[in-house]
Amino acid sequence: MSVKHLPNTHYTGLLSTQESHLIGQDLDWLNNLRKTASEEFSGSGFPTFREEEWRYTNISPIENKQFTPSDKAGEVDADFINGVLLEGCHHLIFIDGFYQSELSSIGDLAEGVVVSALSGGLPEHEELVKSLLGSTVETTALGFVHFNTALFTDGAVISIAENTVVEKPIQLAFISSKEATLKLSNTRNLVLAKASSKANIIETYHATDDSCYHTNAITEVVVERNANLSHNRLQAESLNAYHIGGVYSRIENNATFSQYNYTFGASLSRSEIHATLGEASDCTLDGLYVGQNRQHMDNHTRVNHAQPHAISNESYKGVLADHSRGVFQGRIVVAQDAQKTDAKMSNRNLLLSDRAEADTKPQLEIYADDVKCAHGVTVGQLDDTAVFYLRSRGVDEQTAKNMLTFAFANEMIERISFEPLRMVVLDELLKRFPQVGMEKEWL
Repeated sequence: MSVKHLPNTHYTGLLSTQESHLIGQDLDWLNNLRKTASEEFSGSGFPTFREEEWRYTNISPIENKQFTPSDKAGEVDADFINGVLLEGCHHLIFIDGFYQSELSSIGDLAEGVVVSALSGGLPEHEELVKSLLGSTVETTALGFVHFNTALFTDGAVISIAENTVVEKPIQLAFISSKEATLKLSNTRNLVLAKASSKANIIETYHATDDSCYHTNAITEVVVERNANLSHNRLQAESLNAYHIGGVYSRIENNATFSQYNYTFGASLSRSEIHATLGEASDCTLDGLYVGQNRQHMDNHTRVNHAQPHAISNESYKGVLADHSRGVFQGRIVVAQDAQKTDAKMSNRNLLLSDRAEADTKPQLEIYADDVKCAHGVTVGQLDDTAVFYLRSRGVDEQTAKNMLTFAFANEMIERISFEPLRMVVLDELLKRFPQVGMEKEWL
């Protein structure tokens, strides 16, 4: 049940003071959309832990720190930028939420394919942006979405033409600079895979140092009939940062959508991964979160089976050490007309410390009678028998634990088909776990 509370006046105040910095101010439809979002946010504010959907995550540190939007991009070394760019991709680079055209490299694209920043592409692609913006976010009870809609400063717009395959993945790299301290970055990405197209979109989030800042990033995705879209999201922000991210998608008839979500960074993070499925569509949602120190990582998924014969497979894993806390809330909703639905959801958590915590809450909400739906969750520690087995073969105890921990997490990384991305995600894992004795060369 939604609980009424007073919005934070610092953030409601930004709605009027930041207007001059927003893109598309000459577009009435966009101004009206922002105005409506502003009114919604002014009425509800950010969610609180008193709301059921947010009961495990307290965002009061975000409100208390009173982040303000950046007015320009900070400086980032070329070596750092080169280090986060994936080989073999088209690149759009954003620093502190602002597009950097001189650092980006889009390359040759097939006729009808659009890959552009909103800031530069909005005039040319106004109708495309208008058709996508706000089209996939179903729920109205998302304060961070309203806030983003009211104040987004930039982002990407991508449209894949019908019957077109984009061979190279498209990487959207978001980098926070040292100047981002106590700053707020609101970005919005819009992706359309038209009928019978195929593409791979990769979003990555990075920080140059351990600054404290807030990222509020939303991506809206439409996958038209018979299209095949893969979307990867890597969040490797500063360990002192706050990251609220969402991917909201609509999958039309006979389309395929694969979404992979990898969370390593931020002091507090929340991912909203939502998908609405059309008839005979196929949706995969996979995720891995790896926490240490006092990190708090919340993953919230929602799969709406709106039409019959659709398939969804969802698998999330968490590795939690020290005082870290992982949250998984997954909901599968099967509409009355969605007969012959086949839905599976799994969440498995490995605790490496007695002080680590995992909260998991899978939910099935079924209104049809001819369906196959299942979910399973586990929370546990390393198997002593497996550790003993390795030790009996000459492996020391710490290395044995490291090997088992790595194997647990690596199952999710192995699902990444694009080699450069898989290596980067693997590096992020090895930075954290296992802590000692694992060498990339012998994996």
